[in-house]
Amino acid sequence: MLSQLRQIVEQVAYAKDLTAAMDTLVLQTKLTMEVDCCSIYIVDEKTHQLNLIASKGLSKRAIGSRLEFGEGIVGLIHQKGEPLNLVNIHAHPHFKLLPDAHEERFNSLLGTPVIHKRRVLGVLVVQQKTPRLFSELEESFLVTLAMHLATVLANPDLRLGLELRNQLTGSMHLQGTPASSGIAIAEAFVLRPVLTLDEVNIEKSVSTSKDILLFELILKKCSDEFSNISLTLKEQLSKDTFALFDIYSHVLKDKLFLGKVREQINVEGLTAASAIKVVAESYIAQFEAMSDSYLKERASDIRDVAQRLLYHITQQVEENHSLPEKLILVASEVTLSMMASIPTDKLQGIISIYGGGSSHVAILARALGIPAVMGLSLSLSEIHKKNVIMDGYAGSVILFPEKPLLQHYQLLLAEDNDLKKLVDSGDAKEAVTADGYRVSILLNTGLNENQHARVAGHFDGVGLYRSELPFMLTDSFPTEQEQTDAYQRLLNEYAQFPVTMRTLDVGGDKQLSYFPIIEENPFLGWRGIRLTLDHPEIFLVQIRAMLMANLQHQNLRIMLPMISAIEEVIEAKKLINQAWQEVKTELNLTSEAFPLPEIGVMLEVPSSIFIIPRLAQEVDFVSIGSNDLTQYLLAVDRNNSRVAGLFDSYHPAVLQALKMIVDNCRRYDLEVGVCGELAGDPIGALILVGMGYNKLSMNANNMAKVKYLINATSHAELKTCIDLALQANAGADTRSIYRDYLDSKNLGGFVRAGK
Repeated sequence: MLSQLRQIVEQVAYAKDLTAAMDTLVLQTKLTMEVDCCSIYIVDEKTHQLNLIASKGLSKRAIGSRLEFGEGIVGLIHQKGEPLNLVNIHAHPHFKLLPDAHEERFNSLLGTPVIHKRRVLGVLVVQQKTPRLFSELEESFLVTLAMHLATVLANPDLRLGLELRNQLTGSMHLQGTPASSGIAIAEAFVLRPVLTLDEVNIEKSVSTSKDILLFELILKKCSDEFSNISLTLKEQLSKDTFALFDIYSHVLKDKLFLGKVREQINVEGLTAASAIKVVAESYIAQFEAMSDSYLKERASDIRDVAQRLLYHITQQVEENHSLPEKLILVASEVTLSMMASIPTDKLQGIISIYGGGSSHVAILARALGIPAVMGLSLSLSEIHKKNVIMDGYAGSVILFPEKPLLQHYQLLLAEDNDLKKLVDSGDAKEAVTADGYRVSILLNTGLNENQHARVAGHFDGVGLYRSELPFMLTDSFPTEQEQTDAYQRLLNEYAQFPVTMRTLDVGGDKQLSYFPIIEENPFLGWRGIRLTLDHPEIFLVQIRAMLMANLQHQNLRIMLPMISAIEEVIEAKKLINQAWQEVKTELNLTSEAFPLPEIGVMLEVPSSIFIIPRLAQEVDFVSIGSNDLTQYLLAVDRNNSRVAGLFDSYHPAVLQALKMIVDNCRRYDLEVGVCGELAGDPIGALILVGMGYNKLSMNANNMAKVKYLINATSHAELKTCIDLALQANAGADTRSIYRDYLDSKNLGGFVRAGK
């Protein structure tokens, strides 16, 4: 029956809408299993009912009939969440005839719940007139089919969702990923690229000289265009956010990128459009393969630049849009150029099918205070010019909002606007609790000095600089001088602050095109300090470059990633000391004139937690990479959609580990901070401060909120909250503790919509 199972799944997957999909399912299942009836019921969470959406065997008049949760045999299957195989349904205590279904003809029944991520989405049922017990093979077939069906019902295309809504009632709720907090209520406005990479065919050039000339002309035209786009937003953005547009200039001036395009034209004989497609897609594939969310999102920037180049090459004419007064921008992948094309007074929110919280669009949305939700499954043609409510706190989108729901969100929107004004008016220079506990706020940054936040006076240093990014923008390992220049710009940029540079953290999931590493399990593989210690020539060049860059301001701190054993620290320190001695000798400097920078390690591998007493003897500081630490502690790949829901920074095991770390560091007088996403999360920051952490490193866009919360709370109260949280059984319990606390301080709007 395996081949029939595959055929049914394929036919359901390619159906044009939900009705067709479910009709196909019940018909093909009925024929394959040779039964008299097959029916599918779908859960309506709003009404707590099971809706008969399709059947082959029951009367057509029964379609749309509903059962309460727990009602009848179907309700029992839903309630218990397990299959049921009955010889005689009439004798079962839960038997109940469905009105107008003519179900009395059937005796035997086999039903199974349709479950996705522990949630019952529906019930699939087959019935027979002849009393009999269904075989183990039949039961296995139906259960397996229901597992495949769960994927369809859990992530429906909006066309399926709209079809389902026609059969259900009320507003339709879609869940995505929150990218920028806030509430928006407006008309959805769909934008599509004039020309996409996928639409370009690979073609040979008729004249390579003409294609090269064409490429050079459109390169200048596109560069000028992005300059103009950035100027339209210059007055509305801070320097750090305005610098986001420099990534476009960087790509359009990148010698490697441009050289590869020219090579495809001159050597491979491709047209200019084909060359851009080939080179851009290779870059996009490289970035999309990375698990680091910040790096993965750079693929969107490359795609946006490439598609604008193609637009100018083909001389497409953009559609003249008539914009409504207020709109929510919707696209398959919203880009910076799309955002810049919409006047900010009209732009109320952003919905993007693809993309995440680390994308430049998300960063820009947060800077402009525009709510954004990403990672939604929907059909663009169905949402255009429909009224939409979006909740950027929860990552939810509501279509067809009913009047009471609309009024409720209008009230939340008003409260949200009041809270934003409050935060903006109280932009404190320091983060100090009401009872005097001071917290150092540090900056996470990367790429180059043009993209670093210029928020002097609002933070206390750079807590994490990702030094691997310059390595990814070249076609070979950068020279010592190239690295020195890059690091020097950064250290000059923040001359008055300590700057913590993480040494090269590539390998496994972060691939270099010129140094490929293929492994079955990249997260547990050859990466971070493991790779650089195996290649001391790479490590020594980078350390020498960092030290050379540190000559003038001496504000460098060196941090080692992915430490799992004390031997790694000892070996790395020997190499650092070797590089330091070499630089001193070459420049004829004394140790007093040029001291060795402080050395620290990242705590992100669980084993490092248990060697803190030894680490305290070897290093000056430690910094917790909460993202990887959580991932390793919970054995969850948060980029795997099947288990990403299990990634929980508030999990009891994570909190216990964080408490153990800070207690041990205090015991052994070792400086400790946090540079993962938890530090920039409102609840996460309060958890960490309550535990006793006083150094939090985060992205620039999280600083104002976190500082406001710290200033508005008491360290004593936060210690009381953490005592409760450490006794919690689940992350959800911890969230409730802190939400209740924030509500009591009239600060609930920091973690959800409304005060």
